Amino acid sequence: MTIISVDSLSYTYPGASVPALDRVSFTVDQGEYLAVLGANGSGKSTLVRCLDGLLVPPAGSVLACGHDPALPGDRRELRSMLSLVFQSPPDQIVASVVEEDVAFGLENLGLPREAMLPRVEGALAATGLLAERSRSPRFLSAGQQQRLAIAGAVALGPRCVLFDEATSMIDPNGRAEILELMDGLVAAGTTVLHVTHDMAEASRARRAIVLRHGRLVFDGTPEALFALPALGELALALPESATASRAAGMDARPGEDARRFGARLADHARSAGLDFPAVLDDPPGRERIDASVDAPVPPDSFLLRDVSFTYLAGSPNERRALDAVDLEVPSGAVLALVGPTGSGKSSILQLMASLAFPTTGTVLHFGTDTVSRGADPRTMRMRSPLSVQRPETAIFERYAGDEAAFGPRNQGLRGAALVDRVRDAMDRVGLPYAEFRDRHARSLSGGEKRRLALASVLAMDPEA
Repeated sequence: MTIISVDSLSYTYPGASVPALDRVSFTVDQGEYLAVLGANGSGKSTLVRCLDGLLVPPAGSVLACGHDPALPGDRRELRSMLSLVFQSPPDQIVASVVEEDVAFGLENLGLPREAMLPRVEGALAATGLLAERSRSPRFLSAGQQQRLAIAGAVALGPRCVLFDEATSMIDPNGRAEILELMDGLVAAGTTVLHVTHDMAEASRARRAIVLRHGRLVFDGTPEALFALPALGELALALPESATASRAAGMDARPGEDARRFGARLADHARSAGLDFPAVLDDPPGRERIDASVDAPVPPDSFLLRDVSFTYLAGSPNERRALDAVDLEVPSGAVLALVGPTGSGKSSILQLMASLAFPTTGTVLHFGTDTVSRGADPRTMRMRSPLSVQRPETAIFERYAGDEAAFGPRNQGLRGAALVDRVRDAMDRVGLPYAEFRDRHARSLSGGEKRRLALASVLAMDPEA
């Protein structure tokens, strides 16, 4: 039974010279798991917004759950059957308390309280947010906000869920849980459309479609997609397990995780007479990995000594993000901050960039105590600008070129030197200056906005 039908769908954003979607046609059956792939700006997010009725296409038609999302009278009924998880979670978080936000859609459907409570509880449990149920969404980490958006969508019990890059800000363990949640939805008969750049995630689907420059260029199984000789032209790459399988002379298997691949590789090696260790069932872990640097720390580095940081100290919503952290970052070092969602990674970066200041302890920014009387936050922020996790919250100029130029212009750069700096930064992140400088920043895709946010930082020629 067909649940979604798209016929010759086209959409062009106001002011754009090329269509975001160009005569796209496909159908989706009830209970199907469909991966939607493509490069940044290929039209993926535009497609799901047309399916949900957030955008009304000027050409072509869409029928979803028996309703036309282009018709105002159909949208309310459609949205009780079809849920969309946005790429930017704050775009759909409306309540001031986590569990109330999950209940928002159910309240709008008029469900009685006794029917609503178990759904809210189940959605919070499925997304790992039960412990956060009484907190304000504003003070959740980006990954937790993404979980909250998913909880609100699945609590509705829809016939179809559209996930637009719904795992992009979640830690690996949490990502695995969300992917299992998607598998569970499909097993229960719910249709899932999963927009993703991750081929390993896409390989879990039964079918994949690929968009390129707004056109549908592939529709088939993940196995057939993996076999395409020119994946790079679609800005796609084989999952690491598939690449390693082929390098070892084995068949690539879509959906194979690292553990299954390791076991198969071990069997393959032993059958070839090679001495290969067995895959561990439970690899030993460590409570803490000490990555401190033994060499003396030069003055032009970050240094955190016994740093604690508390959000909303003294309020009912007080939450300690960091507790007695010691960290040394020498000049020129490449440091990876690793940890689960909500572990304090972003808080450390904000302290380093002087966008936040420690509750206790000391943060040295290139040798200067960030809370000392002589510290100049503006200078420190120029030396170590922060590329934020959600670029949509940081973009404010009308044109992409002006956005990338804002930082260096405030550093005093003018004329040809400014243009050269901006051109270099935009070219480096894959937004060619000549093509993107006059593009409306708000019209860029989610991925292009992330690239622009990074270009804006690189254009400042930072020291860290």
